[in-house]
Amino acid sequence: MPEKSPQELINYIIEQLKVESSMKIKDQLFEYAKMLYMGLKKQRLTGERTIEGIIVKQLYDSLYPLTVVENMKRSRILDLGSGGGLPGLPIKILLPETDMYLMDSNNRKIQFLNEVSTTLGLKKIKHICGRAEEWGHDHNHREKYDYVTSKAVAELAVLSELTLPFLKIGGRALLYKGPRWQEEAEFAKTAIESCGGATDGIWHYKLLTGEKRVIFIIRKNDITPACYPRAVGKPAKRPIGS
Repeated sequence: MPEKSPQELINYIIEQLKVESSMKIKDQLFEYAKMLYMGLKKQRLTGERTIEGIIVKQLYDSLYPLTVVENMKRSRILDLGSGGGLPGLPIKILLPETDMYLMDSNNRKIQFLNEVSTTLGLKKIKHICGRAEEWGHDHNHREKYDYVTSKAVAELAVLSELTLPFLKIGGRALLYKGPRWQEEAEFAKTAIESCGGATDGIWHYKLLTGEKRVIFIIRKNDITPACYPRAVGKPAKRPIGS
C-alpha cells in the first residue's frame, strides 16, 4: 500500500469499504484516531502503536460490518468490552442515528470514551462502567439491543454467554475473531444454544495489510435463561460446556 498521510488514509479506507460518508464524518474519524494515538501514552487502548496503524487496521476492521449489514441504521447497539471504543465508536461516527452504548469494566477507559464523545459532539451515545455478568441482569439492558459487538479478547463460548443476554429476540452478536475461530466455534456450540442463540454466519475478510479476519455472527432465537450470565468471572473460568 502506498504511503499516505493520516488524512489521506481516512479517505482511502472509506473508499475501500464503499460506505457513505461526509467531510464531517471523515474529520471525526481522524480526530478519534488522533485521540486514540495520544491516549496510548497514558494507557493501553489498542494494540497499534502508530496513528497510521490505528486507521488502516483498527478503524477499517471496526467499520467492516457496515459493508455487509444493511439494517444497522437507527438500531440500538451495545459494544461490549469497548476498551478504547473499538468497534463501537467508528460505527457510531458512520451511523450517527444509532443508539450506541459502550461498556467496559475499566473506569479510566470509560473516562476516555466520555472525552472522545464530548470532543466529537456525538449524540445518542452512553458509556457504561461495569461487567457484563452484572449488567446482563439489569432490566434496562437485558434483551434490549438489536446488535452487540465485541472485539474483546475472549473465547467464543465466553462471549456467547456475555453477549446473548443483552440481545432482543432476532438480534445478532457480531464477534471479531482471529485465526483460532474454528476451534473456538466447535467448543462454543453448547454455550450458544444454552443462551438461546444459533450461529447465523461467518464473515471472512482481509485488512488492507493482508491480514485475515473473521466476524462470527450469532442470532438470538429464544429468551436467554435467567441463570445466564453467571456471576463475575465464572464464564471465563468455566465456559458453558466445559
